[in-house]
Amino acid sequence: MEPFKEVFHRKAISAMGRVFARQSKDFDEKRFMALAAKDLDALELKQRSEQIYCALVTMLPDDFPTAARIIRATLHPALDANAQKLGVTDDGIQGWMIMPLAEYAGRQGIDHIPIALDLLKEFTMRFTSEFGIRHLWLARPHEVLPIVATWTTHENEHVRRLVSEGSRPRLPWGMQLPAFIVEPMTTLPLLTALRDDPSPYVRRSVANHLNDIAKDHPALVLSIAQKWHRRAPIERQRLLRHALRNLLKQGHSAALALYELLPPKLAKATLTLVQTQIPMGGELSFTLDLRALELQPQRLRLDIVMHYQKANGSLAPKVFRWKDITLAPGERHSATRRQSFRPITTRVYHTGLHRLEIKANGLVIAGADFTLV
Repeated sequence: MEPFKEVFHRKAISAMGRVFARQSKDFDEKRFMALAAKDLDALELKQRSEQIYCALVTMLPDDFPTAARIIRATLHPALDANAQKLGVTDDGIQGWMIMPLAEYAGRQGIDHIPIALDLLKEFTMRFTSEFGIRHLWLARPHEVLPIVATWTTHENEHVRRLVSEGSRPRLPWGMQLPAFIVEPMTTLPLLTALRDDPSPYVRRSVANHLNDIAKDHPALVLSIAQKWHRRAPIERQRLLRHALRNLLKQGHSAALALYELLPPKLAKATLTLVQTQIPMGGELSFTLDLRALELQPQRLRLDIVMHYQKANGSLAPKVFRWKDITLAPGERHSATRRQSFRPITTRVYHTGLHRLEIKANGLVIAGADFTLV
């Protein structure tokens, strides 16, 4: 597979320049190519996008409304944000090449909020503009809010999603929005308007936005969840479950109580490891045996807690969702699981002591040590 950064390749940049040159007689296609594709092989994905953005700043008119009209004319007529691999065609720009355009609108359009937002709305229907719009939220939130609020009823699901995703306080890979971290109530009316959106794509963004807020204001999100949970349709219940996922993993008692996940009452909880010496790249296999007390049925949320060895010898816990079960009075339950130690890009494994624990409804019910060798 070719590196992900190759979504910004010379052919696509050349096609972008050709499309712009068709729309503006003053656009120097050759100079744009020289600037946008300079030392391209040495640049990573975001660096490539930034270089294309800088080339656009150089080549487009300084007057933003004029530049915006040119950009609007270069866009592909198809409104399909999922057609990312198609990129630029003779019909116009779409896909990944929208990313530097969104940066342009967000950074150069701060003094022309309505025009910039209209461009970003067009971009998101052809790719996404959740990163570019954050410049406007940072600079002029009170001007952005009333315009974006009208998008909650837009016919295109990608525009509605941008309302929630573009204003997330802690969007991964995007700039944080400190004002919304401090005061999360600003975006709550937007989330409320979208909570029952017909699109799962939009509802998932609302859930992720709430999860962002929960990292700084767990009590607020729990209060919102309790209100939204009453007589909620199944789709909203799923939204809330996803929004509360980190609080549930942390064993937050109020989040667990919302789903009637009470402290477990068990007569037995035994964790058995198939082996305690795990080779690097191998798998940890284990079995959990439970027996409920002779009381009433219990709903249990089972989570796996892996305490990974760090480079300095300390252990760092990572919680993994396992499953939900319901135990009848006195019922026995046995479950097996394997946890992989194959190399992945998001985690570095270190040899030495590790620990495995199982949580039921947020409480540790069993644990065992093992060594990665």
